[in-house]
Amino acid sequence: MEQNNERFNYLLKKYLDKNCTAQEFEEFFTYVADPAYEEILHAQMNHNFKSLNPGADVHQVDWDNMFQNVIHHRGRTRMKTLFGKWVGIAASIALIVTIGGGYWWLKTEKQTSAVVLAKRHDVKPGGDKAVLTLADGSKITLDNTVKGTLTHQGNTAIKQDSSGMLVYDTNAEPHPAMETAYTNTLTTPAGGKFMLVLPDHSKVWLNSQSSISYVTAFKGRERIVELKGEAYFEISKDPERPFIVKSGRGSVKVLGTHFNVSAYPDERLTEVVLSEGSVRLTVGTEMAQLKPGQQASFGKHDDAISLKEVDVDEAVDWKNGYFQFDNAEIEKVMNKLKRWYNIDIQYQGIKPGVKFTGIISRNNNLSKILGLLETSGGVNFQITDRTVIVKKH
Repeated sequence: MEQNNERFNYLLKKYLDKNCTAQEFEEFFTYVADPAYEEILHAQMNHNFKSLNPGADVHQVDWDNMFQNVIHHRGRTRMKTLFGKWVGIAASIALIVTIGGGYWWLKTEKQTSAVVLAKRHDVKPGGDKAVLTLADGSKITLDNTVKGTLTHQGNTAIKQDSSGMLVYDTNAEPHPAMETAYTNTLTTPAGGKFMLVLPDHSKVWLNSQSSISYVTAFKGRERIVELKGEAYFEISKDPERPFIVKSGRGSVKVLGTHFNVSAYPDERLTEVVLSEGSVRLTVGTEMAQLKPGQQASFGKHDDAISLKEVDVDEAVDWKNGYFQFDNAEIEKVMNKLKRWYNIDIQYQGIKPGVKFTGIISRNNNLSKILGLLETSGGVNFQITDRTVIVKKH
């Protein structure tokens, strides 16, 4: 590519102003992937950094809006993949941090203490791993190396298919075992995730440190599962048999829809986010009907249900391989890292008051994530073995 600094600067400004066309967006990423433009990109970003003051009225980059112009052209998943690749190449705009009411773009090339220390103590990201507990209490360890039929329960064959999903095949040949409904539990450890296809063909993505219990054959008038932790559901429609997710004191009832439930014991709130369709949340005597794009939440000891409009992608992008934060406090960010990287978190002194907005790939090593967060200037990390100490900078 013949170097054209004027055109590059023009596209960079259009990108930062969030008014790229689809063609300009793709052209900009072509320039960014070219090492010849790395120096000018960094110089321009340094200029932007120096021109900002804490508390300045600087617009927050809305990543979803950034991609809206290209959704119809290439598809959202494609563009996010491209964005993730670009972050790795250019090490530039990856995250926005709120400090004192202002917004700051972060860069990842800086050798932060987290990056330096992690050369000896780095932690790789999690992956596909889980434990399946059968009705008799026996356990089967699952990862992406196991394939084929694992066992039978009644007339249901339990398999791990070629893509690694755990599948319940109720169309299998009859097995001599007694015909009954067996209860199974799938559990992911810290640093694990797994995908499950239930007997009714509903799909479940189970996040780290989570478990889901279900029967091997839905025979009654309801399809009931019990969840601890976080899962994303794509429910097969069956008007005659509603699907019910029980989680702690809450119960989500659906006929066929896509939604996310987050009910970790170490989080202050249980949250239900609806992607499409309709769900009904019941907590004690309270009830709420959700519309797509809404989040319902409730506390550990309060039946009151709070409803609000949210960015659905922030809640569900973990299943697509991303952390997505929208003005998230440090504790929420670190809880997600704790579960995915199987680490301990310790806070030293006053918790940092920074908030983060942006998208980061979950496939990065821990040092890269912490290094990016640390460049905010408002937080500092120390890493020892699998413990991260968080301090206000």
